[in-house]
Parts: sequence; C-alpha cells; structure tokens
Amino acid sequence: MDAAAKGRAICTKMVISTFAALFLAHVIADYLLQTTWLVINKHRPVALGAHVGIVLVTMPLVTLSLSPWFLLLAGLHLGIDVVKTFVLRGGLAAYIADQALHVGSIALIALIAPGLWDQSPLAGVDWLPQFYLILGVFLFSARGGQYAVSTWFRRPPHEEGRGVYLGWIERTTMPAVVALGAPWVILGVIAAKGAHLTLAWRERQEERRRHLLEGAFISLCWGLACAAGLWLLLPLLP
Repeated sequence: MDAAAKGRAICTKMVISTFAALFLAHVIADYLLQTTWLVINKHRPVALGAHVGIVLVTMPLVTLSLSPWFLLLAGLHLGIDVVKTFVLRGGLAAYIADQALHVGSIALIALIAPGLWDQSPLAGVDWLPQFYLILGVFLFSARGGQYAVSTWFRRPPHEEGRGVYLGWIERTTMPAVVALGAPWVILGVIAAKGAHLTLAWRERQEERRRHLLEGAFISLCWGLACAAGLWLLLPLLP
C-alpha cells in the first residue's frame, strides 16, 4: 500500500470510529434512555430539554471525553426534534425522516471532526470501534424497528409482547450474520419470516391479516437497512 492509500485508510478509519461512538451514544439516548413520558410529552419544553440533556450526556459517557462538537451535535438533535414534533407532526414518514436526519448529522460531525475518537482515552482499544458500531446497529435495528412499527399502527412505542420480541430477534439476526461474515443467511431469515406469516395468516381475520403484512414489511425493511449499513461500514474498520 502506497503512502497516499495508507493515509486515506487511516482517515477513513478515524471517521468511521468517530461515527460509531457518536451513533451508539445517539441510540442509547433515543431508545434506551428515552422514557414513554419523554416521548409523549416531547412537545413540552421540559421534556424536550430533558431529552436533549440526555443526548448531550451520553456522548461523554461513551467516549470518556469532552468536546465542543458534542454541544453542536446536541443542538442539531434539538433542531431535528423540534422539526419532527412541531412541523412534521408524527407518522412513519416523519419518524424515518427524523432518524435519517439524526444519522446524517452524526455522519457530518464525524466527517468534519474525525479526530474526536482519537481524543478519547479509549482510542487505544483497537476493537472498540467495531464493537460500538455493531452494538449501535443491533440496538437501532431492534428498538428502532419496534418504534417504526408502533408509529405506523399508532401504538405506544414501549409496548411489549410476543410479536415485539420476535421482531427483535428477526431484526437483530440480520446485522448479526453480517457481523459474522455470513450475510447470505439473511435469506434464511426472510424464508423463516415467510413461513411464520403463512401460519399466522390462516389464524387471522381479513383486517388483522393486513396488519400482519404491513408490520412484517416495515420490520423486514428496517432490519435489512440496518444490515446493509453494517455491511458497508464494518469493512472500513480493519
């Protein structure tokens, strides 16, 4: 590898490492630490402020470092949430746009300030960016997909049950097999989902059949998108 190619590889690794850490922090703040009360009351300044405060705190916790870039990213998060809450006003399209903008803002900061991860005392742990990226995608696939399905059916986002747990397994299996270097196993996941739908179809009335197909489609698309993202980014972290 010549010097120019080596330099590009190092720069790419810095960008993806920073993205992985900030993405994991985002997922923790948006899905693990955002309570039902915060979701329902996002239109109230106290709830919105509390959520953005959580977003700001998770970045230093994940990286064990401080940076003014964290303030900028938290400000971008606030602006995106304001647009979603007061302009887009809910719905699956608004939810997808919200998450796309959040991920895009994280990617933007990683491109502008790729050295953020190198400033962390954890930067010497070579395998940690890969772990952060995989964990972030797992959580985003499981909980993000759950929120997508709940948003479509206008159900409480923290609702649990057999279908929710099966969705977690289905959506995390897809990025899991990518992380293990066997992405073709996703075809088996889709086949298993098809078999499950066939059995469930016979037991449901017409209206519930439509709900079954819609939920399955959203869940599969979300899991596939997460698996594709991991497939693209993971090789950039040697």
